[in-house]
Amino acid sequence: MKTAIALLSVTLAGAASAAPIPDAVAAMIDAAAGDAAQLKTIADIAKKTNPASAAEIDARVAALDKAQADARTEKLASQGFMDGWSGSGEAGAFLTSGNTSTRGVAVGVTLTKETLKWKHGLRGFVDYQRQDGITTRERFFAGYEGNYNISPNLYALLTLAYERDVFSGFNRRFAESLGIGYRIINSDSFKLAVEAGPALRQTRFTDGVTSNAFAVRGAGNLRWVISPTTEFTENATVFYDSFNTSFQSITALTAKLGGDLSARASFQFNSESNPPFGRDNTDTTSRFTLVYAF
Repeated sequence: MKTAIALLSVTLAGAASAAPIPDAVAAMIDAAAGDAAQLKTIADIAKKTNPASAAEIDARVAALDKAQADARTEKLASQGFMDGWSGSGEAGAFLTSGNTSTRGVAVGVTLTKETLKWKHGLRGFVDYQRQDGITTRERFFAGYEGNYNISPNLYALLTLAYERDVFSGFNRRFAESLGIGYRIINSDSFKLAVEAGPALRQTRFTDGVTSNAFAVRGAGNLRWVISPTTEFTENATVFYDSFNTSFQSITALTAKLGGDLSARASFQFNSESNPPFGRDNTDTTSRFTLVYAF
């Protein structure tokens, strides 16, 4: 009996100490719904300035988060194949070193789409320069990556890629891989994932040599939202086979200029362990582009 009375007293005391959220504070919290970082910041400030309403603020934030999650799930479940695509296009200039030292035009496009279980990504990029009627730089890349969510942090993946880079030593290269990826860190502001799996590569080098090889693919992807207007990314991929090992790293810093327009500076490093005779093992490309999100 004494225990029941004590529990009732605590409950009543908690109810008595709880205070409703002021209307102005509630309006600010509701306005931040959909932006996790902003919502957390506003909720933290609201709890500090209205400590008696802390429990109600937490409950309101939880309800907003659940409503957002439910709305997203419903939207993804109902969209068709052509729905839900977003992406960006970029254009600017590049500088290269290694097998060529040139300046030229860089153009790229990225498309992404999420479903309840899948995330699809398409990417294409072209570096091109023509001087005095002669092509002095020509690199094409097109790739697809599909991720299937097994759990919040574990996913299966399929990647397909095509490259052409005559000045680095190959007329064409196809690569197909399957694998498993794991999100080591998966917060709104910082994401880090690693991937590994078997692959096949078909390469035709500029010296006429053709290589069709089984390979192992490994990759690491990092995304760091430094501030609401600045983002740092690092994507590294390695293919290892009995004939050649290829490594690629793309490091980028993107800053919003306003609206859907951003500026991006990126550095790409490519390495081939067994390039054709007379070719350097490494190439670098620095790009400075404007990016438009759509």
